[in-house]
Amino acid sequence: MGWFGKKKNPQDALEKADKLMNKGLTGMMMKGFVPKEHRNAINQSLEQAKQAQMAATGALALTATAKVRTVRDTGKLINFDPVVILELDVTENDGSQYTKTLETLVSKLQIPRAGDIIGLAQHPANSSELVYMGPIG
Repeated sequence: MGWFGKKKNPQDALEKADKLMNKGLTGMMMKGFVPKEHRNAINQSLEQAKQAQMAATGALALTATAKVRTVRDTGKLINFDPVVILELDVTENDGSQYTKTLETLVSKLQIPRAGDIIGLAQHPANSSELVYMGPIG
């Protein structure tokens, strides 16, 4: 029941879900019973939740800012927060500018709108990827 145990950390919950999904006996059962496209969707949702957790805890440094061009809803929800597709005009800290499309989890309380300025960070596992950090200012 966990009455006298340590407090649960959201990062621990994500790691436990990843372990149950992809490793050990439960991972083998998932591969046997759950279709591949559903497993891929679950793993993608876990990755987006991990990115959101890292951004929320301040574990990532701001490496770029972006002006939102458009926001499209994907219809997916993770813990009742929407996953959206953002079309962005990105300006990196070194001054380089380009356009990028990013599918990311956003807080339902802070859904970016066209014209908003957002922060981006480098993904720790893949330096060519950017992670949504949230609105700036």
